[in-house]
This record gives sequence, structure tokens and C-alpha cells, in this order.
Amino acid sequence: MTTGTQLLSYPTTVESSFNNPPALMPALSRTSVQRPPHLWPPLDFALGAMACCGACVFTNPLEVVKTRLQLQGELRSRGTYQRHYRGVLQALWVVGRNDGLRGLQKGLCAGLLYQGFMNGVRLGFYSYAEEAEVTQAPGGNILAGAIAGALGAFVASPAYLIKTHLQAQTVEAIAVGHQHNHQGVSSAFATIYRREGLQGLWRGVNGAVPRVMVGSAAQLATFSSAKEWVSDTETLGVYIVLSNACCLYSYSLCSLHPLSERQEVDFKAKE
Repeated sequence: MTTGTQLLSYPTTVESSFNNPPALMPALSRTSVQRPPHLWPPLDFALGAMACCGACVFTNPLEVVKTRLQLQGELRSRGTYQRHYRGVLQALWVVGRNDGLRGLQKGLCAGLLYQGFMNGVRLGFYSYAEEAEVTQAPGGNILAGAIAGALGAFVASPAYLIKTHLQAQTVEAIAVGHQHNHQGVSSAFATIYRREGLQGLWRGVNGAVPRVMVGSAAQLATFSSAKEWVSDTETLGVYIVLSNACCLYSYSLCSLHPLSERQEVDFKAKE
């Protein structure tokens, strides 16, 4: 039988597990969070290319309109030519009415080739730079983005040339710029190679490389920095807004775009 004295003499040296947590319990800290493993490089290349090709399907009609607006009035003084296109919406209507719905997707195959090669190389190279921790150095993300953009633009330049030629082609009533009358992507490659050789396929690359270098450096550097900034919030809305803001910011810096476009279309003197 337990007496009151025995209850009062209960040992008080028992240590609670709450006072002394197990030594094996891992300490939680921000520094212990591991970065996700990098993708297999060919898979990284393929995923980057597929993502941009998917976007190209939806943006190609705007590319057609952009090409027509940039070439309108080329090599002519103001007031000496008819303005077929007066704005984005009106140009979409004019192209659809004269060329049909298929006309709004002119140059789509060449555009998919361009996006696949350019962004596959660009994003793949930037992933390599991140894996090698080049982007961790001061200004490393800007340098890596610029080099990635230059490589992508150079590799994909022939596809961009063909895309511009095909998007400029239309019926005579609303034609702008020189009409090359290619029958398709393969026909365009063969025609240009036969007339100008391998060098002709890289026409306009001197304008395309600086343009993509600037845009890629701004986009990738800004996006990677913004991604680190919002990584803790895990808010999808903020992530999407920042992604689009980075793209708009990089595109606003690409002032050489009309220059490269015109170099790639207008070589009438050689034909």
C-alpha cells in the first residue's frame, strides 16, 4: 500500500523528452534545403523546345501581322504607297479576309523550327551554365543569358529567314515587301541555297544575334532573379505575373528586330 510519504518522496530527477529533444532530430533551417536535381541535358533541350513551340502555334498570327507591318512601305517614301495594314486588329482582319484562316498561320512550320532550335539551344545552354554555377558569379546570369541567346539565334537563323519569307507572301492586292513565292519550307531552303549558297541561309544573322543577345540576357537574368525572390511564397499568380513581366521587359529592349527582318526579306537585286 502506498503511503503519502512515499508519494511525496517520488523521484524528481526524471528528465522529460520535451526538455531534452532527441539528438538525432534533424535541425530545420533554410540552408538545409536542397536544390532540385538538374534534368538530363537532352530532356532539358526537348522540354524547352516543346514549350516554345506550343506557344508559337498561338502567337504565329501576330507574327504574320508584325512582319507585314514592318515591311509595309519598305524602300518607298511616305505617301507613295498604299497602306494595306493600319493596325494589329485591322491587319488580322485583312489577312483573314484575303488569305483565309490558313493565311494567319503562314510560316508556322518554319516558326516551329525556329522556336525549337533557338530556344532549345538557348535554354539548354543556360541550364548548363546554372549547373556549372556560372550564374552565381556577379553578372554571371546576364553573361550566360547573352551567350545562350547568341548561340540560339545563330543556329536558328536559317529557319527565321524562311519564316519571314513565308509570312510576307500573300496575294498581290495586299502584298508588301519582296514576294519570293516559295512553295514551302523545303522549297525555300533549296531555292536560297541554290541561288546564294550556304551563306545566303544566314542572311540577317548580324542583326538577329545582337537582338536575341539583349533580349535573352534581360529575360533569363531577370526571370532567374525573380524566381529566387518568389520561391518562398509559392504563389502561382505572382510567378505568372513576373514571368510575363520579364518577357515584356526583354522584348522592349529588342530594338534591332525590324532591322533583321528587313535584311532577311529584301535582297531583290540578287534575284
